[in-house]
Amino acid sequence: MDENASEEDLPDLVPVGAWPSLGEAQEHALVVLAMNRECWIFPAAGQYAVLAPPAEVPVIHREFALYESEQSERQVRVEPPVFPAGIELALVWALSLLVVFWWQGQDLSVVDRFCNSSKALVEGGEWWRAFTSLFLHADAGHLLSNIGIGGIFCVMVAHTVGAWRGWALILGGGMLGNLVNAWARYPNDFASIGASTATFAAVGVLTGVATLRAWRLHSLRELRPLMVPLLTGLIVLGWYGSGGEGPDAARTDVAGHVAGWTGGFLLGAAVQKFERTKSTAAV
Repeated sequence: MDENASEEDLPDLVPVGAWPSLGEAQEHALVVLAMNRECWIFPAAGQYAVLAPPAEVPVIHREFALYESEQSERQVRVEPPVFPAGIELALVWALSLLVVFWWQGQDLSVVDRFCNSSKALVEGGEWWRAFTSLFLHADAGHLLSNIGIGGIFCVMVAHTVGAWRGWALILGGGMLGNLVNAWARYPNDFASIGASTATFAAVGVLTGVATLRAWRLHSLRELRPLMVPLLTGLIVLGWYGSGGEGPDAARTDVAGHVAGWTGGFLLGAAVQKFERTKSTAAV
Protein backbone atom coordinates (compact mmCIF):
# COMPACT_ATOMS: atom_id res chain seq x y z
CA MET A 1 0.00 0.00 0.00
CA ASP A 2 1.56 3.29 -1.13
CA GLU A 3 -0.40 6.43 -0.33
CA ASN A 4 2.25 8.69 -1.98
CA ALA A 5 2.34 7.02 -5.40
CA SER A 6 0.80 8.81 -8.37
CA GLU A 7 -1.83 7.12 -10.50
CA GLU A 8 0.45 7.40 -13.57
CA ASP A 9 3.09 5.23 -11.86
CA LEU A 10 0.64 2.42 -11.15
CA PRO A 11 -0.79 -0.41 -13.25
CA ASP A 12 -4.45 -0.43 -14.27
CA LEU A 13 -6.48 -0.21 -11.07
CA VAL A 14 -10.15 -0.14 -10.18
CA PRO A 15 -11.77 1.06 -6.94
CA VAL A 16 -12.93 -1.63 -4.51
CA GLY A 17 -14.50 0.86 -2.13
CA ALA A 18 -14.52 4.47 -0.94
CA TRP A 19 -14.89 5.91 2.58
CA PRO A 20 -15.36 9.42 3.97
CA SER A 21 -12.26 9.30 6.21
CA LEU A 22 -8.68 8.27 5.62
CA GLY A 23 -8.79 6.10 8.74
CA GLU A 24 -11.64 3.98 7.38
CA ALA A 25 -9.88 3.62 4.03
CA GLN A 26 -6.68 2.54 5.78
CA GLU A 27 -8.63 0.07 7.89
CA HIS A 28 -10.02 -1.60 4.77
CA ALA A 29 -6.65 -1.45 3.07
CA LEU A 30 -5.26 -3.45 5.98
CA VAL A 31 -7.91 -6.09 5.29
CA VAL A 32 -6.58 -6.32 1.72
CA LEU A 33 -2.97 -6.49 2.89
CA ALA A 34 -3.91 -9.25 5.35
CA MET A 35 -5.00 -11.24 2.28
CA ASN A 36 -1.46 -10.79 0.90
CA ARG A 37 -2.79 -8.56 -1.92
CA GLU A 38 -1.66 -5.12 -2.99
CA CYS A 39 -3.80 -1.98 -2.91
CA TRP A 40 -3.48 1.80 -3.04
CA ILE A 41 -5.38 4.70 -1.45
CA PHE A 42 -6.26 7.85 -3.42
CA PRO A 43 -8.54 10.84 -2.68
CA ALA A 44 -11.63 10.75 -4.87
CA ALA A 45 -14.59 13.17 -4.86
CA GLY A 46 -14.20 14.13 -1.21
CA GLN A 47 -13.65 10.53 -0.14
CA TYR A 48 -10.75 8.10 0.05
CA ALA A 49 -10.84 5.22 -2.40
CA VAL A 50 -8.99 1.92 -2.14
CA LEU A 51 -7.80 0.73 -5.55
CA ALA A 52 -6.65 -2.73 -6.57
CA PRO A 53 -5.98 -4.74 -9.76
CA PRO A 54 -9.21 -5.77 -11.53
CA ALA A 55 -8.53 -9.48 -11.08
CA GLU A 56 -8.52 -9.08 -7.28
CA VAL A 57 -11.84 -7.24 -7.03
CA PRO A 58 -14.21 -10.24 -6.47
CA VAL A 59 -12.17 -11.81 -3.68
CA ILE A 60 -11.58 -8.42 -2.01
CA HIS A 61 -15.32 -7.65 -2.08
CA ARG A 62 -16.06 -11.02 -0.44
CA GLU A 63 -13.48 -10.31 2.27
CA PHE A 64 -14.91 -6.83 2.83
CA ALA A 65 -18.40 -8.34 3.22
CA LEU A 66 -17.13 -10.77 5.87
CA TYR A 67 -15.28 -7.98 7.64
CA GLU A 68 -18.34 -5.71 7.67
CA SER A 69 -20.47 -8.57 8.98
CA GLU A 70 -18.05 -9.18 11.86
CA GLN A 71 -17.89 -5.48 12.68
CA SER A 72 -21.68 -5.21 12.63
CA GLU A 73 -22.05 -8.12 15.06
CA ARG A 74 -19.59 -6.51 17.44
CA GLN A 75 -21.46 -3.20 17.34
CA VAL A 76 -24.98 -4.58 17.85
CA ARG A 77 -24.04 -7.33 20.26
CA VAL A 78 -25.82 -7.03 23.60
CA GLU A 79 -24.12 -8.59 26.60
CA PRO A 80 -26.30 -11.25 28.25
CA PRO A 81 -27.88 -10.03 31.49
CA VAL A 82 -26.67 -11.19 34.90
CA PHE A 83 -29.63 -12.03 37.12
CA PRO A 84 -29.75 -12.06 40.94
CA ALA A 85 -28.40 -15.22 42.56
CA GLY A 86 -31.77 -16.30 43.94
CA ILE A 87 -30.27 -17.23 47.32
CA GLU A 88 -33.78 -17.42 48.81
CA LEU A 89 -34.80 -20.23 46.45
CA ALA A 90 -31.51 -22.02 47.04
CA LEU A 91 -32.18 -21.91 50.79
CA VAL A 92 -35.72 -23.23 50.26
CA TRP A 93 -34.25 -26.09 48.23
CA ALA A 94 -31.66 -26.89 50.92
CA LEU A 95 -34.30 -26.73 53.67
CA SER A 96 -36.57 -29.04 51.66
CA LEU A 97 -33.80 -31.61 51.36
CA LEU A 98 -33.11 -31.43 55.11
CA VAL A 99 -36.79 -31.81 56.00
CA VAL A 100 -37.22 -34.80 53.67
CA PHE A 101 -34.04 -36.40 55.08
CA TRP A 102 -35.47 -36.02 58.60
CA TRP A 103 -38.72 -37.58 57.35
CA GLN A 104 -36.76 -40.52 55.95
CA GLY A 105 -35.39 -41.16 59.42
CA GLN A 106 -38.89 -41.10 60.91
CA ASP A 107 -40.52 -43.29 58.27
CA LEU A 108 -38.35 -45.98 56.68
CA SER A 109 -40.91 -46.62 53.94
CA VAL A 110 -40.42 -43.16 52.40
CA VAL A 111 -37.56 -44.27 50.15
CA ASP A 112 -39.48 -47.26 48.76
CA ARG A 113 -42.55 -45.14 48.11
CA PHE A 114 -40.85 -42.18 46.43
CA CYS A 115 -37.56 -43.39 44.89
CA ASN A 116 -36.97 -43.51 41.15
CA SER A 117 -37.92 -47.04 40.08
CA SER A 118 -37.77 -48.58 36.62
CA LYS A 119 -40.58 -51.08 37.21
CA ALA A 120 -42.83 -48.67 39.10
CA LEU A 121 -42.37 -46.08 36.36
CA VAL A 122 -42.87 -48.34 33.33
CA GLU A 123 -45.31 -50.89 34.70
CA GLY A 124 -47.09 -48.76 37.27
CA GLY A 125 -47.03 -45.43 35.45
CA GLU A 126 -45.63 -43.70 38.55
CA TRP A 127 -43.76 -41.04 36.59
CA TRP A 128 -43.75 -38.63 39.54
CA ARG A 129 -41.07 -40.79 41.19
CA ALA A 130 -38.56 -39.22 38.80
CA PHE A 131 -39.23 -35.94 40.61
CA THR A 132 -39.67 -37.05 44.22
CA SER A 133 -36.46 -39.11 44.15
CA LEU A 134 -34.48 -35.86 43.74
CA PHE A 135 -35.32 -35.05 47.40
CA LEU A 136 -34.18 -38.37 48.89
CA HIS A 137 -30.66 -39.23 50.06
CA ALA A 138 -28.86 -42.32 51.29
CA ASP A 139 -26.96 -40.69 54.17
CA ALA A 140 -25.79 -37.38 55.59
CA GLY A 141 -22.66 -37.27 53.41
CA HIS A 142 -24.75 -37.78 50.28
CA LEU A 143 -27.12 -35.01 51.40
CA LEU A 144 -24.47 -32.45 52.35
CA SER A 145 -22.46 -32.93 49.15
CA ASN A 146 -25.55 -32.24 47.05
CA ILE A 147 -26.49 -29.18 49.11
CA GLY A 148 -22.98 -27.74 49.04
CA ILE A 149 -21.71 -28.55 45.56
CA GLY A 150 -25.13 -28.56 43.92
CA GLY A 151 -25.96 -25.21 45.49
CA ILE A 152 -22.98 -23.59 43.74
CA PHE A 153 -24.17 -24.69 40.31
CA CYS A 154 -27.76 -23.73 41.04
CA VAL A 155 -26.71 -20.18 41.95
CA MET A 156 -24.70 -20.00 38.72
CA VAL A 157 -27.77 -21.06 36.75
CA ALA A 158 -29.86 -18.42 38.53
CA HIS A 159 -27.25 -15.80 37.59
CA THR A 160 -27.44 -16.93 33.96
CA VAL A 161 -31.17 -17.36 33.25
CA GLY A 162 -32.95 -16.06 36.35
CA ALA A 163 -33.81 -17.76 39.63
CA TRP A 164 -37.35 -19.02 38.96
CA ARG A 165 -36.65 -20.13 35.42
CA GLY A 166 -33.30 -21.55 36.48
CA TRP A 167 -34.79 -23.75 39.17
CA ALA A 168 -37.51 -24.92 36.80
CA LEU A 169 -34.79 -25.96 34.34
CA ILE A 170 -32.70 -27.65 37.04
CA LEU A 171 -35.58 -29.68 38.44
CA GLY A 172 -36.96 -30.35 34.96
CA GLY A 173 -33.56 -31.53 33.73
CA GLY A 174 -33.10 -33.73 36.80
CA MET A 175 -36.56 -35.23 36.39
CA LEU A 176 -36.00 -35.81 32.68
CA GLY A 177 -32.69 -37.51 33.44
CA ASN A 178 -34.36 -39.82 35.98
CA LEU A 179 -37.15 -40.69 33.56
CA VAL A 180 -34.72 -41.60 30.79
CA ASN A 181 -32.46 -43.50 33.18
CA ALA A 182 -35.29 -45.57 34.65
CA TRP A 183 -36.81 -46.30 31.24
CA ALA A 184 -33.41 -47.37 29.87
CA ARG A 185 -32.85 -49.79 32.80
CA TYR A 186 -36.19 -51.54 32.36
CA PRO A 187 -36.94 -54.51 32.65
CA ASN A 188 -34.19 -54.66 35.30
CA ASP A 189 -35.39 -53.78 38.79
CA PHE A 190 -33.53 -50.48 39.13
CA ALA A 191 -33.97 -47.81 41.81
CA SER A 192 -32.14 -44.54 42.53
CA ILE A 193 -32.32 -41.55 44.85
CA GLY A 194 -30.47 -38.25 45.24
CA ALA A 195 -30.30 -34.68 44.02
CA SER A 196 -27.05 -35.29 42.12
CA THR A 197 -29.05 -35.81 38.91
CA ALA A 198 -30.36 -32.26 39.34
CA THR A 199 -26.83 -31.04 40.13
CA PHE A 200 -25.58 -32.37 36.81
CA ALA A 201 -28.68 -30.97 35.13
CA ALA A 202 -27.58 -27.54 36.40
CA VAL A 203 -24.16 -28.04 34.78
CA GLY A 204 -25.97 -29.09 31.60
CA VAL A 205 -28.12 -25.94 31.61
CA LEU A 206 -25.00 -23.76 31.84
CA THR A 207 -23.38 -25.72 29.04
CA GLY A 208 -26.44 -25.55 26.78
CA VAL A 209 -26.91 -21.80 27.23
CA ALA A 210 -23.22 -20.99 26.62
CA THR A 211 -22.97 -23.34 23.63
CA LEU A 212 -25.97 -21.83 21.87
CA ARG A 213 -24.70 -18.30 22.50
CA ALA A 214 -21.36 -19.25 20.96
CA TRP A 215 -23.07 -20.90 17.98
CA ARG A 216 -25.32 -17.90 17.38
CA LEU A 217 -22.44 -15.42 17.42
CA HIS A 218 -20.03 -17.74 15.60
CA SER A 219 -17.48 -17.01 18.30
CA LEU A 220 -15.65 -19.48 20.51
CA ARG A 221 -15.07 -16.59 22.92
CA GLU A 222 -18.64 -17.07 24.12
CA LEU A 223 -17.55 -20.42 25.56
CA ARG A 224 -15.19 -18.74 28.03
CA PRO A 225 -17.89 -18.29 30.74
CA LEU A 226 -18.51 -22.02 30.37
CA MET A 227 -15.01 -23.02 31.44
CA VAL A 228 -15.54 -22.60 35.19
CA PRO A 229 -18.77 -24.65 35.45
CA LEU A 230 -17.50 -27.22 32.96
CA LEU A 231 -14.16 -27.79 34.70
CA THR A 232 -15.84 -27.79 38.11
CA GLY A 233 -18.37 -30.29 36.80
CA LEU A 234 -15.57 -32.58 35.66
CA ILE A 235 -13.99 -32.34 39.11
CA VAL A 236 -17.32 -33.16 40.75
CA LEU A 237 -17.79 -36.06 38.38
CA GLY A 238 -14.35 -37.32 39.35
CA TRP A 239 -15.11 -36.97 43.05
CA TYR A 240 -18.43 -38.72 43.29
CA GLY A 241 -20.02 -38.93 39.88
CA SER A 242 -17.99 -41.45 37.89
CA GLY A 243 -18.05 -44.47 40.16
CA GLY A 244 -14.35 -45.14 40.58
CA GLU A 245 -13.27 -47.34 43.46
CA GLY A 246 -14.22 -47.58 47.09
CA PRO A 247 -17.28 -48.52 49.16
CA ASP A 248 -19.56 -46.00 47.40
CA ALA A 249 -18.61 -46.97 43.85
CA ALA A 250 -21.30 -49.62 43.45
CA ARG A 251 -24.13 -47.24 44.32
CA THR A 252 -22.94 -44.34 42.16
CA ASP A 253 -25.41 -43.86 39.32
CA VAL A 254 -23.15 -42.70 36.48
CA ALA A 255 -25.89 -43.12 33.87
CA GLY A 256 -28.20 -40.94 35.93
CA HIS A 257 -25.58 -38.19 36.11
CA VAL A 258 -25.04 -38.29 32.35
CA ALA A 259 -28.79 -38.33 31.72
CA GLY A 260 -29.28 -35.35 34.06
CA TRP A 261 -26.54 -33.40 32.30
CA THR A 262 -28.08 -34.19 28.91
CA GLY A 263 -31.55 -33.15 30.04
CA GLY A 264 -30.20 -29.89 31.43
CA PHE A 265 -28.22 -29.22 28.27
CA LEU A 266 -31.28 -29.68 26.04
CA LEU A 267 -33.50 -27.49 28.22
CA GLY A 268 -30.84 -24.78 28.55
CA ALA A 269 -30.27 -24.71 24.79
CA ALA A 270 -34.03 -24.61 24.15
CA VAL A 271 -34.50 -21.65 26.50
CA GLN A 272 -31.61 -19.77 24.90
CA LYS A 273 -33.04 -20.49 21.44
CA PHE A 274 -36.46 -19.21 22.56
CA GLU A 275 -34.87 -16.04 23.94
CA ARG A 276 -33.12 -15.45 20.60
CA THR A 277 -36.36 -16.01 18.65
CA LYS A 278 -38.33 -13.70 20.95
CA SER A 279 -35.74 -10.90 20.75
CA THR A 280 -35.57 -11.20 16.95
CA ALA A 281 -39.37 -10.98 16.68
CA ALA A 282 -39.37 -7.90 18.92
CA VAL A 283 -36.92 -6.15 16.61
